[in-house]
Amino acid sequence: MIKKSVFLVLFALLICFAASAEEENVEIPAEIKVKISAPIIGNESYITDYNFFIYDGTIDSFTMHQMNENYFSLSRLVNRGVESIFGEKTFLKIKISDWINFSWPVLINAITHEEGHRSILTAQGIGSISQPFYNLHGAAYVKGVTNQTLINFRDTDKPSFVRMYTAGIESDYMMARKEEMYAAFELDTASVLYPDYLFRRLMIIGYLGSGPMYWDAENLDGGLGQIYKWYTSRTELAEEESEFERDICGFDTFGATKALFEDDYEFKRYVQYSDLTEEEKDFIAMRVGFRALLNSFSPFLFFKDWSNFKIGENLALTGTVAYAMAPFGDFIDENIYFKYRTSSVGDLNFHFYARQAENYKTWYPAFGLSLIDFQLFDWLSFSASSHIWWQPTDLNFYSTESFFGGAIELTAKFILPQRLFPTGKPDFLDGVGFITSILIKSEGFLPEVEQHGNYARFSIGTEIRF
Repeated sequence: MIKKSVFLVLFALLICFAASAEEENVEIPAEIKVKISAPIIGNESYITDYNFFIYDGTIDSFTMHQMNENYFSLSRLVNRGVESIFGEKTFLKIKISDWINFSWPVLINAITHEEGHRSILTAQGIGSISQPFYNLHGAAYVKGVTNQTLINFRDTDKPSFVRMYTAGIESDYMMARKEEMYAAFELDTASVLYPDYLFRRLMIIGYLGSGPMYWDAENLDGGLGQIYKWYTSRTELAEEESEFERDICGFDTFGATKALFEDDYEFKRYVQYSDLTEEEKDFIAMRVGFRALLNSFSPFLFFKDWSNFKIGENLALTGTVAYAMAPFGDFIDENIYFKYRTSSVGDLNFHFYARQAENYKTWYPAFGLSLIDFQLFDWLSFSASSHIWWQPTDLNFYSTESFFGGAIELTAKFILPQRLFPTGKPDFLDGVGFITSILIKSEGFLPEVEQHGNYARFSIGTEIRF
């Protein structure tokens, strides 16, 4: 569930960022202009491929990965279309395209967030209904599930039950990572990627970082404490009379924390801050709340036209930090994007991440390395990813033991280029084809993959190049 009050604050921030990004209003120092540019190494012809997965390992419903990929392509198409329609036209000294592209994600961004929640239930064979548009209380729901179904889910698969709460933020993080990756590797323009990226990052900070506010509301006196008390009281929702009309999660971090710390607690659909123990409150405020600020460590947040930092003529490098919750606790990611342009084999795009995950009091490392969109021919490109991890035994919050696991994924894109089109095809369409991928993983948690056991997934979809 996402509350309207968070969105209103973030929307104001979005407009501020959009206004501050206008070149006519902000003078960027010359020494910064040398280091920051978009594109970084002179590529004005972006590869604008859009993929839409038709099948992603199941025909039951959309997976988290499938929904994220399809939404990602659709949002870029919409933003690019708006830019082409309105061009440089302005309203109140801000581009009309910016007004639109910074506004519509606030209204429908919850689609991927709520689908993240729902996908966990679907993977466990539990039917539910996603209502990703805001009701009169300013909340988006996944509903259609009884209390007893959720209690049985909790008692039979605790890690997946916890992930039901955390999957919305997990989906937001993976969307943001796709966007910063595309910007770093110059696979799309920063102006197309920036609006949704800014909103995702700020939303994660606002959602996970709200814990200290609840702590202050309970412990501070005076004006500030009263303001926090008023705000936090506005985020509480009464449970609907019908169980089928209730959201499955309520406030995500409260429900996840209660499920992490306790096993046989009295089930409550909408867990409130007052329902938590002192230790659970400290976890939300002092651990989750402050670690959420790590999501502000991204240069892309502060430079609308930024894509990378140049090192030499053909080398570019950038990095970000991110934080989210996991089925057994939480994790911190350091992402490094490395781009090298060669005259012989074209662009080499590498993404490396180091992950530090923690359950109750034990840390577990993970690492990943990917080669992204390597162009063999104008009609064939591929990506390859590998992951290794150590995670707590049984994905248990209190475990001090670990197991080792990993995953590999291969993706190929086949595009029929325009030069091979039959005559009479539209000039704006540069290529059509299909995308296919295969993922193989062992036991463990991997973002955007709902299954925690050994798993293999085959995916296929359409590919369009504009």
